[in-house]
Amino acid sequence: MLPTPVQTSSTIPLTRAALAIGRLDQRLQNHPLRSAILFRERLEAARACAAVDGHLIDPWHLAADLEGLKPRIIGENAYERGSVIDAAKMAFDQYLWLTRPTREQATRLENALAALHEAATPSGPLLGAAQAFHRWIDAGGDRSSMRGALVRFWQESGVLQCPLPLVAARAFAGEAPWKPDRWIPLFLSCLADEAEVIERRTIALEQAWRVARAQTRGQRRTSRARTALDLIAAFPVISASRLSALLSVSLKAAYLYLERFLADGLVVEVTHRSARRLFALTGLEPLREAVTPPRRPLPGRKRGRPRCEAVEAGAFSVVDLAPPSDPSPSLEPIDYAALEEALAAADAAIARFRKVIE
Repeated sequence: MLPTPVQTSSTIPLTRAALAIGRLDQRLQNHPLRSAILFRERLEAARACAAVDGHLIDPWHLAADLEGLKPRIIGENAYERGSVIDAAKMAFDQYLWLTRPTREQATRLENALAALHEAATPSGPLLGAAQAFHRWIDAGGDRSSMRGALVRFWQESGVLQCPLPLVAARAFAGEAPWKPDRWIPLFLSCLADEAEVIERRTIALEQAWRVARAQTRGQRRTSRARTALDLIAAFPVISASRLSALLSVSLKAAYLYLERFLADGLVVEVTHRSARRLFALTGLEPLREAVTPPRRPLPGRKRGRPRCEAVEAGAFSVVDLAPPSDPSPSLEPIDYAALEEALAAADAAIARFRKVIE
């Protein structure tokens, strides 16, 4: 059988995508930083998918939401701040499709997954996925369900061993062609680009981790500093209580490790807090910038609403909030004689009325 025009034009992109994904899969097998790598790449994939659909969002804004932190909302006015919130909601929805689909989303994913497996039987997983995605959109399907199905499909077909979100988001950019003989090679090229970028980010994370581990040498034989650093690297963000549970040490010992790493520049604190703090490797500094610091009272400020002039001045003092030194003038005593006469007359009228009734 002669190859179709689509297969002929897709040969070079298909080969490049297969090699790039194969190298990435080999690097990620039994990787000690696999959890941190998946965390960052899921954020990036959700950001890219939302951006192609017209919603620009900082991935670290989404990371703050996922970790239960309060993200910093940036905008000149209410419209811009509302746009940031809408974009974050869209990115979070994309994140659910790629990682933890809801029950309704899972039903739609099954249909898209069946279409992928059907196309992969004659054409192979990579070329078949591109063909199935193109047919799915032509038939009126949505991108999100097919993107989520791709994450499962790569594992079930043996392309990847871990649930890495390779979805070729850039293939749906506004200037992208749509004819099959041009779009399918573009889709495969985007897959190769994503795999190569993920591999470069993984190498950078590995280097930072190795440098951090090298700085923990020279410890005592009983020191668990290197193990603690490995655990911090394995989790995207970690608290002292979780670290103490994983290391089987006291909470105070876990804090001592974290404070030492923080002083040496091996980790960063991303919550701006003095309690319930969260820490991460130095590669996650942007997460700290995306988190809103907690509100703290100004020095000398007491509870209650400040006076208007204090708000305008921007400073509060105990003297400003203290009561005035001059006592208020005393009020004139109230004469209740007229009220007592009226009450007595009302009591007499009620008594006469009762006698008439009896």
